[in-house]
This record gives sequence, structure tokens and C-alpha cells, in this order.
Amino acid sequence: MSDVMDEGLWCERVFRDHQLSVMLPVGGTMAVYFFNSDGLIPRRYNARIIRTDEGRDLAWLRAQDVYEPVTCLRFFDPPYASGWNVVALAYTTLDGSSATILEPGTYSGQITNEPDEVSLTCSCTSKQGASGSPLILPRIDRVVGVLAGASHASVYAVPVTHIREFLIEWLGGDEDLNEVRTAGLVMLVAKGQ
Repeated sequence: MSDVMDEGLWCERVFRDHQLSVMLPVGGTMAVYFFNSDGLIPRRYNARIIRTDEGRDLAWLRAQDVYEPVTCLRFFDPPYASGWNVVALAYTTLDGSSATILEPGTYSGQITNEPDEVSLTCSCTSKQGASGSPLILPRIDRVVGVLAGASHASVYAVPVTHIREFLIEWLGGDEDLNEVRTAGLVMLVAKGQ
């Protein structure tokens, strides 16, 4: 599989935390924002909810009518480690309301737990409305998780391992799929839609 294909699929298929789509049924639509290729302007698109998993706090969305190049991120498949630097990349509303005026934000911190725990926690802060945003490893620009919530001192994310489990289960649970990289699993699911 080529990186170009992997990138294109990630651009049109979005993982969000389940809480944001719980009020809409599978098949419903919601707004999502992508950066254009220069990374400066977020564009609004409608996305259809394809599948949800409340237990893993994930939703799979498919953006509709994405015609221009957008910034794409890749997954980090190996286990992460406590102490690694991470950055949450988020666009939030200016006042935390549901208004469509967006404000960019990057929130730096470190991973504070080991990969055998249920969620990935980190010491960065965030604003309300950042749920569903990618949590990346800044030195290699790879997604290590999807923001799902925050407390006063920590941000919680759904780790890539849960995204992999979600995709493998969706594809029928074949053990051979454990050897496929996350981007490859995304492609297999996308082809089946």
C-alpha cells in the first residue's frame, strides 16, 4: 500500500470519540473540520457516522465531498511509553459554545501512563470542544491517540491500540489482521464500505 493511498484514506475517514456522535444515529451527519494543504485554513465538511463503539469510545466518520488536498496524519503502531512528549492538535470554538468560529490550539505535555492501561493519559491541558482531536508524537508527526476527555490536570485519549482493535473486530476478527498496520486496516475497512 502506498503512503499516498494511506494518507488519502485518513483524510476522508475520521476517528472521533464516541461521546460526540452518541446523540446521532449511525447514518447521521455532523460537521468536521480539515486543514487545507497549506495547514492554515480549516474547512468545514459534513461527515456521516458509519460505526460507533461505546466501549472503546470511538466513532468512525466519513467526510463527504472532500475535493481539495488536506493535511493528513499517520498512525503510530508500536506501544508508546510513559514520559514521551505529545501534542494535542485541536480546533475549538472561541467560547466553548457550539458556534462555528474556530480557534487553533496546540497543547503540549507528556504521556503519564504505560500502554497496558485502558486509556492514554498525558499532562497537557486542553480546551472544551477538543475531543476527537489527534494526539501526536511531535518528533515523528504520528497519531498515538484520539482525545476523549480531560480532568483538571490530565487529558485522556483513546490509544491507537483501541483503534486497531475496533478495526480488526469490524473486519471479522481474523488473527492474520494483527500483522497489518493501522493504515492498512483503515484501507481494508474503507474498501468494504
